[in-house]
Amino acid sequence: MHRAIKRVAIVGAGMGGLAAAIALHRKGFDVKVYEQSPDLGAFGAGLGVTPNAVKVFAALGLREKLHDVSVEPGGLIWRDSNDGAVTKFVSLDRAVERFGAQYYNSWRGDVHNLLSSALPAANIEAGRRCEGVEEGGDSIGVRFADGGTAEADVVIGCDGIRSVVRRALFGGPAARYSGHMCWRTLVPAERLPAGFHDMNTNNWTGPDGFLLTYFVRQGKFINIIAVRPQETWEEESWSVPSTREEMLAGFPRMGEKAQVLMNNAEQVFKWGQFTGAPAAQWTNGRATLLGDAAHAMLATFGQGAGSSFEDAFALAEWISANRDDYSTALNGYEAARKPRTARLQEMSRTEVRFKQQRTLPQRLRREWTYLTRFGKTTPKVYQWIFGFDPVTNWRAAAM
Repeated sequence: MHRAIKRVAIVGAGMGGLAAAIALHRKGFDVKVYEQSPDLGAFGAGLGVTPNAVKVFAALGLREKLHDVSVEPGGLIWRDSNDGAVTKFVSLDRAVERFGAQYYNSWRGDVHNLLSSALPAANIEAGRRCEGVEEGGDSIGVRFADGGTAEADVVIGCDGIRSVVRRALFGGPAARYSGHMCWRTLVPAERLPAGFHDMNTNNWTGPDGFLLTYFVRQGKFINIIAVRPQETWEEESWSVPSTREEMLAGFPRMGEKAQVLMNNAEQVFKWGQFTGAPAAQWTNGRATLLGDAAHAMLATFGQGAGSSFEDAFALAEWISANRDDYSTALNGYEAARKPRTARLQEMSRTEVRFKQQRTLPQRLRREWTYLTRFGKTTPKVYQWIFGFDPVTNWRAAAM
């Protein structure tokens, strides 16, 4: 019989790491979150919190706070960037009825602040860069760049696609550049004429790439993510300072309305999209992986964050239900989550290829691909992703 799980060390204070910490803290575990950044200040791009993830916020008692910092879009809409013509529309007016929860658009910094404030300050230590993990007897240790260490009964690696925990446990190849780079920025809504941007999540597709635009911060700003193919990417950071002019130059053939949106941008950042093979194994002894560390998603369907929130809730439930048996807890979590996340990962990679669909033959090819590869048309793909309830299905994610 092993010592009961009491102390949990979480490496990485991203969305999944903080959600897991909240869930475990509320179940009585001694949780510490170690974040390599020196502070937990506001950062990042817009974030779609899809209905499957909102169910986790509701279970944690945080849905109302999420609602207060978010915007509910009327639908997901695809437009030809040249003339703004609608090529596809997925209504979200009945999201609660159809998917079991709301769909929210948020600013990542607002959601991060919401999550971090739900934990006692003493449970989060910033400026602690993990350099490795080492198991010994009835505990596992985390080693930091500052020379310090921490000991716990279980370690959760939530440190992203370049996960140090994953590399320490399993080795393997580093993350690879996907061939797409992105700009991100916010546009103050007050700079634009009233009604210039509708209340939908808009995908503007064109010959240079595509833009994703939607309201955030209670409708005060429009978030822009601009994505285009690019052969190479050398920067290590996911957030490199850029300029409005550089972003505009990357999309010379975008239509007038999309150009106006970009031309009113404030601070502009850029980053390369990276991906990696799904981890063949998530769990090794007293350590396991969560979110991008285990199954990095490309920026489609909103499931980079969505699947991390699902992981966080499921892992907390598995640990709580098996406090005296870390092996059953961690391996059970992995077995329950891996089939769904592997399929989500494959879907996200497939969808990237169809982001610039503009013609009827292209749209028909997309439908044929989804039907033959996943057995689902587009509406059923959204139902499968958004309609899933990770709160009631934490023991196994039905396919």
